[in-house]
Amino acid sequence: MQKEDTYRNFFLGTLIVIGIASLIIMWPFLGSVIGGAVLAFVFTPIYRWLARKLNSQGIAAFITVLLILVMIAVPAVILLQNLTREAQESYLFLKQDIIGGKLIEGHCLDQGTVCNLVNSANELMREPDTRDYILGILTTIVRTFTQRVSSWLVSLPQLVINALILFFTTYYLLIDGKDLVRRMALLIPLHEHHQHQIITQFSEVTYALIYGSFVVALVQGALGAFGFWLFGIQGFLWWGVLMAILALVPFLGTAIVWLPASLFLLLNGYIQGEPSLIARGVGLFIFGLLVISSADNILKPFIIAGRSKVHPLLILVGVFGGLFLFGIIGLIIGPFVLSLFQTLFEIYEREHVHPLHHFR
Repeated sequence: MQKEDTYRNFFLGTLIVIGIASLIIMWPFLGSVIGGAVLAFVFTPIYRWLARKLNSQGIAAFITVLLILVMIAVPAVILLQNLTREAQESYLFLKQDIIGGKLIEGHCLDQGTVCNLVNSANELMREPDTRDYILGILTTIVRTFTQRVSSWLVSLPQLVINALILFFTTYYLLIDGKDLVRRMALLIPLHEHHQHQIITQFSEVTYALIYGSFVVALVQGALGAFGFWLFGIQGFLWWGVLMAILALVPFLGTAIVWLPASLFLLLNGYIQGEPSLIARGVGLFIFGLLVISSADNILKPFIIAGRSKVHPLLILVGVFGGLFLFGIIGLIIGPFVLSLFQTLFEIYEREHVHPLHHFR
């Protein structure tokens, strides 16, 4: 018996060491592997439909990966290029206004509260320390973004390798993902019905997280970019990306961007006596209220109806905590880890807390 325990402990120790070594080897490509797993989860319904129609898992997975390439990868590259160009143009545009000491065009002649605030803001912008401080922040943001994008585009071999790993991971998980999940579940030292609960609930939470949060945020960002373009706001792609990120913030969300922008247009129109600017400000406010912000209230209940919901606080902390710890891939890792915690906590509560209440 002691000999068997020794063999078992040796095997487990070896397995742990090899597992850690494997994780170290995979670490440089962990983002691509996780990204591939997420894409496989998102596009599994399309893959299954194609597999039934074509009667071939391999061909169905290959076509699905091609669809992902056309739908996501190509637009993402184009978006990055346009964002870089817009960043430089917006920087020059803002720099010109800041150097000129203008926050808002025109000068108020009456003694109203609004005009006093505008004149005070413009006077503050004429202070050299204020101009230098704001220009320093803008320069840092634009330089960091353009350098990061340039490094991605310049390091072509690494980019190609990461892309290949991402798409191969997606391809094989589309085919073998279900079997892999089943085999991993067998390693969980729990009863079979608990294993099934964990897989089912985590699948629902993951669905709610991806479709109910990330996809809705992307839709709101796209609507926001369209609205800013429609009403003539400079750098609409930038603002659209920012709104997509802020859409994950509970309560405030995209209004952090479109509300000040609409008020800025209204204020400029009032100061300059331009009815067209006032109309654009009112139009952007109505569009933001009825279209951009309402998309969240319309799409989320429709997408995650009857499924487990992810608490907004977990999404918020997961997004920014993951981003801080892991970089860009943390946008996915953070919320997923916290959603797994929510899943395990709910199962524990259902299995251990509620039964105690039942016997009281």
